This record gives sequence, structure tokens and C-alpha cells, in this order.
Amino acid sequence: MSHWSRKRLRTTAAPGIAHAAAALLVLAVSMPHSITARANAQLTGFSVTPNSPPPAPHAHTGLLPVSTKKTLVIPAGSELCGIDSIFADGFETPSFIPINQSIGGIVSPGLTQDITGTGALSVTITSPATGATTGDSTVDVSGTFVGPVNTGIAVNGIAGYTSSSQFLVPNVPLISGANTLSLTATILPGATATNTGSITQSGTATPIVVATDRPIGYAPFVEHFTYLIGALPGNATINAVAINFKGTGGNDYSGPLANAPKSYTYQQPGLYTAQFQFTDSNNAVYTIKRSVLIQDLVVQRGVLCDVYGYLRNRLNAQDATNAGYALQPVIRNDYISFFNQLGASMPATAQQLGVIVDGQLGIGFADLLLVRDNPDQSRSGFPLRLTLGTDGVWRISEM
Repeated sequence: MSHWSRKRLRTTAAPGIAHAAAALLVLAVSMPHSITARANAQLTGFSVTPNSPPPAPHAHTGLLPVSTKKTLVIPAGSELCGIDSIFADGFETPSFIPINQSIGGIVSPGLTQDITGTGALSVTITSPATGATTGDSTVDVSGTFVGPVNTGIAVNGIAGYTSSSQFLVPNVPLISGANTLSLTATILPGATATNTGSITQSGTATPIVVATDRPIGYAPFVEHFTYLIGALPGNATINAVAINFKGTGGNDYSGPLANAPKSYTYQQPGLYTAQFQFTDSNNAVYTIKRSVLIQDLVVQRGVLCDVYGYLRNRLNAQDATNAGYALQPVIRNDYISFFNQLGASMPATAQQLGVIVDGQLGIGFADLLLVRDNPDQSRSGFPLRLTLGTDGVWRISEM
């Protein structure tokens, strides 16, 4: 889905329902080859990929999705989500099974998770401790928050990741001397809470580095560790290492470095602080800690579904401004303007947008496929991309 085409929309103020539906559903435009291939194939539900999204967002060239009028096969077991229970399509015949009634489908009705929040929002740094000192050039910042499931966390403008009520912002750059860690929690409608911490960068970095493939994964997740031993004082060598991958309980390994395990499977979601204690031939001990955040794939899928569900819910309520919060800031104003032009047609537009039936999740991005039932009992497919914003909130970035 890396090359999505769009069609530029030109509207006049307050088009009627028929005009709005025709504008939003440009069925004569061919879908890109990659989307067509997915649409014609059987859908297998949500999958996870470690690949990163394109290095830069695609240029925003229009407001509308492209679609193709294809007959799409939705097999039993596909994971569906949307908020179709608030709509009545009214055109189905007994021989036509709507998407949201597909046998075996796992339907997420949307807005079932608390993605907007109703109570107090707060956030706290638990690591590093205030006033700590490090010789490293970066620091992993972790802590806890109170807020809805799609709460975004950022430290010094760098987005982090969450699991339940915990967060991790990996590799926050440090400058020599005192550093302030400015922490912000943001929810989808824009409300924020802030807190601060501090750390001093001084001295030289430890000569031992424990590297990870990725500090973020979906449970069960196999993390791979690489042990890099630099020049030790007095030409010492490492005699032994003790490893506690979860940071609690006893050590998972204690013995020679050569036999040390290089991977560990984190079975459950949560924030883990793996600890490595290296002892050299001069009996010097080096303690290295690495944070790993494991997310719940079902929860994350629900977040993505419900961001889209929030968009449709607000359109159904003719609330263009709040519907815009479901979109990343770079495209938000264009869409709010368009929604306002729809006026009373917003609910009809929301009804026509379709249901999420498939998706591929990565770290910080998700490519989803929307499918809409047409009155002639064909189905149309649309691409949808969500990304983690600079504030850490998941929002729609392309549709």
C-alpha cells in the first residue's frame, strides 16, 4: 500500500446527500494494483510486520479515497470493525450477507474502548530517577499514566509507546550537562497533561552495550539482544554475566558470556526492564538495563478500529470539528472544511465509508483496508493508513 492514488475533490458549499455520496465514493477510479490484489485475495485478518513505514509521509493530494467496484470475498474468521450498529443500510436482500454479518467475523462495534477519556489525565516518569546521572548519549524514559487507551506520550517532542497504563519513550537524546525531560500526555480530542524529570549527562559511556532489535513488540514477542564489549580498564575481559530479562524475580541466566542467551520471549503485555550484570577479570561489575515494552495486539487493533469509529461517530453527530481530531494535524483542516461543506449530509457520508476488514500493523503505522457494501450488492475497497503522531496519539494520516 505504499503508492496510493487519490482524486482531487472540488466541492461547493453544502452539497446534497446524493452529491456528497457521489463525491466520496468515486467508483469509476481504478484502485492501485497493490490494493486490487488485496481486494481480490481472501482476507486473513490483521497481521504484524516489523517493517518501518516509508521514511516520509506521502504528499497530500486530495481528500478522497479511491475505490474499485469489485466483488470482495470476506472469508469466515476475518477481523472486522466499524460502528455499523448505529446505521441501517436498508438495501440488503435475503440473499446478500452484509459485511458486518459475515459468518465467523469478529466484529468490533467501535467506540467500545475509552479512546477519549472522561476523567483526570495525568502522567509520571518512573525511570530515570529525577537527578540521575549517565554517561550515555541517550536515555529510555518510562513511567505510568492515567488516561484512555489511545493516550499519546511524548518526551522532549519524541513520541513513545504505551501498554495498559505504562509507557516507554526509547532513546531520548541527551546533551552534556543538565537535561530536562519534558513529558506530555495527549488524548485524541487534544487535552494534555504534563510533568517533568531531569537527568545529567556526564562522564564517559560504559564500555559495554546491550543492543536490542526493537524496544517495542506485540505479545508474544521474541526480543533479540546483542552484547558489545568495548575496551575495559586494565585490559580486563568479561568473566561472567548475570541476566534477568523481566527485571523481577531471580536471574534467567548466570555464567560465561559465551553461553549467554541472545533472545527472550515476552509472553505477556507490559513494560519490562531487562538487567545485565557483567563481571570482568578485575572484579569490576557493569550493570546495563534495557527497557522493552510489549503491547497487546487485540487492544491495539481495537484502538485503530475505534479511532476510525470515532470519526464516523462524530460525522453521524454532524460534529465536523471533533471528527477532525481523528485525523493527523497535517490533513485535519482540509477535512474539517470538507465536512462542514457536507453539512446535514455528514451522517449519510459516515454511513457510506465502510468497515475495516483487514490490516497490517507495524511499529508506529498501520495499513488497513475498508470495504463498503454497495446498493447493487457489489463491494468497494478503500485504503486507510493510521500513524502514531509526534504527540504519540494514533490518528488517520491517509484515506
